[in-house]
Amino acid sequence: MSDPTARHSTSEQFRTAATGGQSRVSARWSVLFGLAWTGVWMAQLAPFQYLLPVQLTAALGEPVSADGTGWQASVVDFGVVSGLAAVCMAIGLPLAGALSDRTSGRFGRRRPWIAIGTLVFACALVGLGFQTSTTGIAVWWCAAMFGFCAVASALTALIKDRVPHEQRGTVAGAMSMAQAFGLIVGLGSVAVLALTADSAYILLAAFLCACAAPFFLSAGTEPAAVSRSTTAAHLSLSPLALLRLHDFRWALIGRITVNFGNSLCTCLLIYFLQYDLKIADPGSALLLLTVAYIASVLAVSMVCGWLSDRVGRRKPFIVGSAALQSVAAVLLMVSDSLWSTVVALAIIGAGYGCYMGIDQALGADVLPDAENSGKELGVMNVALIVPPAICPLLGAGLVDLFDGSFVELFATSGILTFIGGLAVLRIRSVR
Repeated sequence: MSDPTARHSTSEQFRTAATGGQSRVSARWSVLFGLAWTGVWMAQLAPFQYLLPVQLTAALGEPVSADGTGWQASVVDFGVVSGLAAVCMAIGLPLAGALSDRTSGRFGRRRPWIAIGTLVFACALVGLGFQTSTTGIAVWWCAAMFGFCAVASALTALIKDRVPHEQRGTVAGAMSMAQAFGLIVGLGSVAVLALTADSAYILLAAFLCACAAPFFLSAGTEPAAVSRSTTAAHLSLSPLALLRLHDFRWALIGRITVNFGNSLCTCLLIYFLQYDLKIADPGSALLLLTVAYIASVLAVSMVCGWLSDRVGRRKPFIVGSAALQSVAAVLLMVSDSLWSTVVALAIIGAGYGCYMGIDQALGADVLPDAENSGKELGVMNVALIVPPAICPLLGAGLVDLFDGSFVELFATSGILTFIGGLAVLRIRSVR
């Protein structure tokens, strides 16, 4: 069996060629990168947070009874659909990353996959809007997630390909801000315009294309890519070999655990508002929570990323952000009003904004090979993307197990987030 450490050492010769020397990226590049991510997050998060639960409840055709029971069936359906999408993403992210690693031509390695993924994602969203059965919703949402995987894996790989170490925190912070902008614009557009499902998905598909197109159409986004050498292809590490690399393994463990914790806290908010707090207009309340969450994300993500670049440290920011999210989970456990929930979500936003502003940079820092960064970051991003998709199923199971109580759900979230923050202390190559 090949020694992954030896492969790592040999692959150093390919770094300079793969990254083109990694000169500093321009402000224009960063803006277009953030805009592309805004469209992607908008198209992925707005359905996940609001449209899919509403659509599945309508497809179920079983209204909640007068005593407030019966809603768990909708939660379970949402969890199952999200779980199936998680399986698709676990396969799609590393696969799409590996395919982009092997792409060559005058359009670069990543831009063709950003374009293909955007088209697949947008078409699947349009089809999703016309589904009225749980099966149809599941099939089209899974198709949309394959498109999402192509875009996300290619965009993330560009952080390693194009961005030098001293700018990665700042660029990762821009990605975090894009997530916040995408969520609020997506949810806000649907809520303010009072769109039906089919109209909402068409609008999101249009936003996705409009935001991503300037990035993959720009000739300055990525230089032409030469064909991979046979030696470089041979040096590509399998997912199991990657897990044997100490720092990569612990970075992956930390990312998985923190994202599971954060997702458990936020994935069933619409149900928490409607059936635990008994909010009369849960859609508007969810928008208020989202604004609080996003305001905090925007306030800290770029600042924390920039500070991390300035001081040359990643670990203290990640541990602190995880601890802050754990505190917010405790607040949600005892929350009995909309406004206490708003405060808790604002704290979660601050913690997660800081975390996202640093963790993508840390992930790029611990990658063993620039030549195969698409596949390696695809494996790493399974830990970022899949937990939010699985958590509705796990959360639904916890809520159902404890007779509709959300306390145990939030407690589990706080514990996982804190443990995940501590995991990065085992990483040796990053301070």
